[in-house]
Amino acid sequence: MELLGGGTTNLVANDTSTSLPAPPSSLLGAAIVVLSLCHAVMPTIVDEGLALVPHHSVFSPVASFPIPFIWNVLTAHIFEASFLRMLLFAPGAVLLAQKLERLWTIRSLGFLLAFSSVGASIVVIFIEIIEVNQTSVERDFFRPVRGCCGLIVALSVGLRHAYPLEVLPLVPKNWGLQWRHLPISLVACALACGLLGPAWLLPEWPFAPAALFFAWLYLRYIMWFPHANAYGDHSSDFCFANFFPDALRPVAAGVGAFTHQIASVCAPKYLRIRTPEDEAEKTENGQAIMFDPGQQAGGAVLWNTSGVMSLTAASATWPPAPPQSGTGVPVPGGPGSKEYDERRAKALKLLDENISSLLQPSLPAATGLPSSDVDPAILGERSSATELPDAAEAIVADSGGIDQSEV
Repeated sequence: MELLGGGTTNLVANDTSTSLPAPPSSLLGAAIVVLSLCHAVMPTIVDEGLALVPHHSVFSPVASFPIPFIWNVLTAHIFEASFLRMLLFAPGAVLLAQKLERLWTIRSLGFLLAFSSVGASIVVIFIEIIEVNQTSVERDFFRPVRGCCGLIVALSVGLRHAYPLEVLPLVPKNWGLQWRHLPISLVACALACGLLGPAWLLPEWPFAPAALFFAWLYLRYIMWFPHANAYGDHSSDFCFANFFPDALRPVAAGVGAFTHQIASVCAPKYLRIRTPEDEAEKTENGQAIMFDPGQQAGGAVLWNTSGVMSLTAASATWPPAPPQSGTGVPVPGGPGSKEYDERRAKALKLLDENISSLLQPSLPAATGLPSSDVDPAILGERSSATELPDAAEAIVADSGGIDQSEV
């Protein structure tokens, strides 16, 4: 990790301590495809050994092997029972994981997926236990649950944290959808398919909302950010309520506050929200810890801890206000000062005249006269226009540059 100054840190995306034969995203996609094909060939064996069967997670189904199948809380999330869902979720998981590979180490990505998968599986087990106690229908306690929708949602939460303001690819830009809108959109689709659609459409739909919560919980309190030397992103931009539309934020804020209270009781020192005073001691300002897609250095990505890409700052006016001195007066020669405005206006005028002269046809061709009938003085004036680019470039360099949106 190399400090670059300006509140940013260069984070090496590849975990040098761990070597894999292929990128993690490729291995994840291959695991989903291979296990899904194995399930298509021998569904009973794969379901009994790898799917989330609540009974098998609590009691061992094999008398000679008394240990419960606790590994199914992880393996149930990396294969599909439907071939069509495999064709949909496997490429999606690869694409989302590839984007996170630029920023996160293999260990960080693995911990996020493992934590969210285990948490979602535990929630499903408790739901099945409660349902069996209420209905006395023991068949549901032996029903296998598997699917990748929770894995997709967990990856989208990581991307929501890393690229909150970047426009979603493959989506019309006039829709205004960004990565921060993806997690709740996926959860809404999962709920609609699971609750309103047929039973076979998405039977593992509880994985989606549970994975959203546990992925947020991991990033909020547990994940280690080496560039910030801190656990979790405690900024207000990443609170649980900001995942939801405005109408649902009061309810989500209550869930987040309740979760924080429970976590504070279980680990009062470890899960304490950092205050601005704590951040000041570490030369931080308490803003969101996120990746700034606009900053790169030699192909390496940079992390932003200065709040430039915070969601609060995203609603501010653009362009930003010019820098001012302590008395509120613009810095002499800087943006907003009289000298700067004069230089910019002069440079813009020269550039406009130069562009106009280049767009106009040559004088002999425009008049239809031979070049011998044209006044040489006029040609001299026209030829002097070619000297304008050099003058304009000199003025632009002297004025410190021009905003391209004004040209």
